[in-house]
Amino acid sequence: MLKSPFLLLLAAGLGLSLLPGCTSLMATASGPGPVDEPSYDRPLSQTLADIEIENTANIDIYKADDRFHDSNVNVISFYGTVLLTGQVATTDLKTKAGSICQQISGVAHVYNELTVAEPDYYLDRANDGLIATRVRSRLMFADGIPYARIKVVVDNGNVYLMGKISHTEANNAVNLIKNIHGIVKIIKILDYVNDKPSSKGKSS
Repeated sequence: MLKSPFLLLLAAGLGLSLLPGCTSLMATASGPGPVDEPSYDRPLSQTLADIEIENTANIDIYKADDRFHDSNVNVISFYGTVLLTGQVATTDLKTKAGSICQQISGVAHVYNELTVAEPDYYLDRANDGLIATRVRSRLMFADGIPYARIKVVVDNGNVYLMGKISHTEANNAVNLIKNIHGIVKIIKILDYVNDKPSSKGKSS
């Protein structure tokens, strides 16, 4: 469920001080062509911008329609790309949530993966958490995977890979995780960069 604006503002203040240093299986939603000069690490300024986007989106969605109070809307921003997951009661609420996010300063793309359904249950979310842990563990310790530039989101067994990586790195990541039990589909939401040597790091 969406958090109240007060709680979101409180979380934002605390978050700023606590920032941590198969065709049927896979779908792709990628941004414009390869970036010529990729940034290999998400800078602090972008991390703060993503936090601001998420907090603004949650507050604006919460205020926009009382029906959102009983919805399960998850807003994830990474490098200015926003992913919406969860459940809402009607198609117009899904459209409204996407439109709200698109109007927020700093948002480059919005991928609206909300479904029209009842909010999912605790067991479904627990299963998603288990899948996410397994996916992150494999990617974090794998050679040739720039984990600092990847965000993993899992919703109803669908694994979303967000970030800025090369085609080769994306393929390596998919091959590494595609056999993890419980995964329904892998969706790549990526801005592709050119292949270059890179060091591993931990995602924030």
